[in-house]
Amino acid sequence: MLCQHCNNHPATTHIKRMAGGIVEEFHLCAACAKASGLLPGSGGGFNLADLFGGMLGNSVSQQPAAVQSPRCAACGLSLQEIAQSGHMGCAACYDTFAAQIAPTLQRVHSSVQHIGKTPEDGNPALRVRRERESALTALREQIMQAVQEENYEQAAKLRDEIRTLEQGGDGDA
Repeated sequence: MLCQHCNNHPATTHIKRMAGGIVEEFHLCAACAKASGLLPGSGGGFNLADLFGGMLGNSVSQQPAAVQSPRCAACGLSLQEIAQSGHMGCAACYDTFAAQIAPTLQRVHSSVQHIGKTPEDGNPALRVRRERESALTALREQIMQAVQEENYEQAAKLRDEIRTLEQGGDGDA
């Protein structure tokens, strides 16, 4: 396949771009791709902020100016400015623009709730609580299965284990 721009050299760079719901494909040689500004380092200004802004901003840039006017009360940034920079201005931006950014956060992080990280040795009490919650969840699933199978004796034992864990015991009683 020849370059779509110069029609002289083989196309070595293949770019897909979605704009307004329409997918555009470009097949360019290395020289034309660099000159086009579509590649990193080609002067086109591609960066991670552009990528995030594109994911968030496709719908933002197509909205009328009146819809774009709301700003974060804490830092003063608009959704348009956040989409252009790729960065939230402050923690309050997440609340202010929650409805608009939720789909992007879900797509990028697979969640809209920040879970955070805890060092393995950083907080033993938190680790114990998470292990207890995990054990309780597993026991509750087992008790539901036992009831479905009409194994009420097993369900009663599981119920007792759940009570012990909920009261702060270690479940080895």
